[in-house]
Amino acid sequence: MSFNCNRKSVSMLVTQFVMIAMLATDIAQAAPVETELHAEQWELSRNGERLLRIGGIAEVVNEWSKDQRQLIELQYPGGEEGELWVYQLMDWLVALGIPSANLAAVPGSGQGDVIRLRVIRSGENLR
Repeated sequence: MSFNCNRKSVSMLVTQFVMIAMLATDIAQAAPVETELHAEQWELSRNGERLLRIGGIAEVVNEWSKDQRQLIELQYPGGEEGELWVYQLMDWLVALGIPSANLAAVPGSGQGDVIRLRVIRSGENLR
């Protein structure tokens, strides 16, 4: 009888281990949350509430809030205008509750009218 109990216990442990491993794999392979903010969208939404209505911005903020050790990378157009724009956006993200230490401005979005936002999970590198 004790042999059957041990077999059931081992079987349950193996099942639990497999389920945990599958969950960890799904989390690790989840696609990164990314979006683009275009200059036209920015001009129309210079407040926090409107900013969150722009497609993708709320998703980035929500994904970051699931694990506040993550970073949000902001790839911005180079030059003085790009820097001013990204720092204004960062100020609004801070006002929405994201610490500035969790925001990373990286020059080089590749387009003069786009800021790319991407949630950087633990262990990922900035671009």
